[in-house]
This record gives sequence, C-alpha cells and structure tokens, in this order.
Amino acid sequence: MTVEEVKQFARRKGRRACHDARDAFYKCLEDSGVPDWRRGDAVPRSCAKSRKAYESECPASWVVHFDQTYAHNKAVAQFLQEKVQQGGRRTS
Repeated sequence: MTVEEVKQFARRKGRRACHDARDAFYKCLEDSGVPDWRRGDAVPRSCAKSRKAYESECPASWVVHFDQTYAHNKAVAQFLQEKVQQGGRRTS
C-alpha cells in the first residue's frame, strides 16, 4: 500500500468502502450457498468480482483479519446450533 492509499483508507470514506465491499462479498457467499467458506478455499465464480473489490478496497492485513473472523463466527454458530439440536446435552 502506498502512503496515499494509507491516508485514503484512514479517512472515514475509505473505511466505509472497505466495510461495504467486505459485506458484499460475504453476502455473495451466503447467497451462493457457501456459508462455510474459509480463507484459502476457492471463491465461487459468482463471487469473484466482489472478492476482487473487497481485496482492492481493504488493506491486506484487514482482509486476512476479516476472513478469519468470518470463519470463526461461522464455526461458533454451527457449534451452538448443533448443541441446541442436541438439547444442550454433552456428546462425550
């Protein structure tokens, strides 16, 4: 990232563009039936454009962080859903 790109991102408008691009990409994943996507998995063809926009609007370190957070939150939600379906019983 150049100094000018860092300055632009530091502005509210740059952060908003990053967050909007991130949200659009994750919505695309959900709409494409790939809610358990993880960083390193292939991006569905229908989401390639939104992924490219996301990566161009956000600093690379933020993309990594957001992707890890997305995957973690999905895993926790799935775990909790399974527990609710089991009636909260221990599995061991």
